[in-house]
Amino acid sequence: MAPNKIISSQLIKTVANHGKNIKVKYATKTETWERTFLASSVQDDFSKAIEKTDDIPSGATTAILAEKEHPSSSDSKSHFTTVFENDDGEHISTKHVYP
Repeated sequence: MAPNKIISSQLIKTVANHGKNIKVKYATKTETWERTFLASSVQDDFSKAIEKTDDIPSGATTAILAEKEHPSSSDSKSHFTTVFENDDGEHISTKHVYP
């Protein structure tokens, strides 16, 4: 899955995942779109998904919600498309995180 480059994001909160602190954010602007608002219920659901996932890549310190919960043709299970970055804001990977 090719990442849609995230230009800016908004911090939701920091969560603990298996003893590691992860900054949870949502994308506010990418190369192709802008998001001015994200419902607090979606923010909460995404934060909970990041807290419980076992699939955070090594070196990742930030999880950014790129796409709200949805199924897709490549993955029929409902998921959040998530961009993981390191402390320097460098892209590590884009993954599906499940609620």
